[in-house]
Amino acid sequence: MFPIRRAALALTLAFGTATLGVAAPPAAPVANVAAIGPAIGSRVAMNLALTDSQGKPTTLARIAGGKPVMIVLFRSAAWCPYCQAQLKGLGPVAAAAQARGVRFIAVSYDKPETLAAFATKQGLTYPLYSDAGSRMIDALKLRDPQYKVESIAFGVPYPTTLMLDSRGIVKAKSVETDYRIRPTQADQIAMMAAL
Repeated sequence: MFPIRRAALALTLAFGTATLGVAAPPAAPVANVAAIGPAIGSRVAMNLALTDSQGKPTTLARIAGGKPVMIVLFRSAAWCPYCQAQLKGLGPVAAAAQARGVRFIAVSYDKPETLAAFATKQGLTYPLYSDAGSRMIDALKLRDPQYKVESIAFGVPYPTTLMLDSRGIVKAKSVETDYRIRPTQADQIAMMAAL
């Protein structure tokens, strides 16, 4: 693992955004954030299924194409203002990834048509993928457990960035338990140095 600047918890990163409205207070911070999700050095199953924003099914292996991949897991492009702000600011990170031969994707439980509409409206230059039923989120052990079935947020992940090498080994990660906090562009770009 490499050192990353820390705002409040180990392996989490501060994201400077304007103050945005919050429907409910965030959950209390988890003491051991490093224990959430796949461990650094572990292998992620590359056969995990996703659907692109046009509704075409694929897998993480097909997306990666034998190259390293940075995965940004976010709550929702439809209703989470923190996610919307993050997604609007990821262009430079995606460009830096492309320049280094790293695939870059953002994933949520949103329906493909929701992702397509948001990407078109915002002019995003990187792909968004749907994890219907939160199957990949659950396989990675990143589901935020505070939301019950009746909540619109049921199935969302903790805001997470994973840096995987070409074999699917986790080389770096950032996990936030406070949905208002996201990594800076500089910190996400720095994660690529772990390859």
